[in-house]
Amino acid sequence: MKYTVITGASSGIGKAFAQHYAQKNNNLVLIARSEDKLKLMKQELEQKFGINVMPLAYDLSIANIAQTIYTKLSDNHIEVETLINSAGVATNGFVNDTSYESQHNEIMLNVVSLFDLTKLFLSSMLANNDGTIINVASTSAYHPIPTMAVYAASKAFVLSFSEALSAETRGTNVNVFAVSPGATDTNFFSNGGVSYGNLRTPDHVVDMTMSALEKNKISKIDGFNNYFTSMVLPRLLTRNRMVKMVYNIMMKQK
Repeated sequence: MKYTVITGASSGIGKAFAQHYAQKNNNLVLIARSEDKLKLMKQELEQKFGINVMPLAYDLSIANIAQTIYTKLSDNHIEVETLINSAGVATNGFVNDTSYESQHNEIMLNVVSLFDLTKLFLSSMLANNDGTIINVASTSAYHPIPTMAVYAASKAFVLSFSEALSAETRGTNVNVFAVSPGATDTNFFSNGGVSYGNLRTPDHVVDMTMSALEKNKISKIDGFNNYFTSMVLPRLLTRNRMVKMVYNIMMKQK
């Protein structure tokens, strides 16, 4: 059976993607750490849409957990037609003042698990000549962010990796896309994220993603203001001035 796999599915953008694909009658594999939230989503989505939902309570910051997920789905004869890597976490503070463990786990979750899942499921998608991979990057990917240095760097990897992979799969029916939301109304900001300005909604991010996919884009920044600060300003300012400006903004947030 064909399924859509979504990480970070219990809240925020991941949950919004789950609702969207459930409405399209897609069977779902939902991955997050909260088993209780996933079980509740399974009950609600199956009853409302008549689909099959497999909840998997895993911590994606654990080494090689993607291989465990891949093997489990393969053993259950699940064909993954869409993979959405939405799970992510941020630490806030100077690198030297932030714990090694939290920053290491941030990289494992934001970078390593995303790469592993993408790499593992890509082969079967190419073999079937059908599939979609959506990786959630961030407007933070477009320039360094002092006090969130690891987070911005991790999202820069997601963006660069996804855009390169989209070129490698050109000529096939496998699409790879990176969405870069700005500040979004999720629990991200209660777990280390810092924002300024108005928050956009997870549903809006999903709608924008679907629209960009229909236009065969390889990546998209959500919102004009976010586009300006992520794409235009870094071209107008030297890298030295850009990082100093962002540093001053972040210090004011503290």
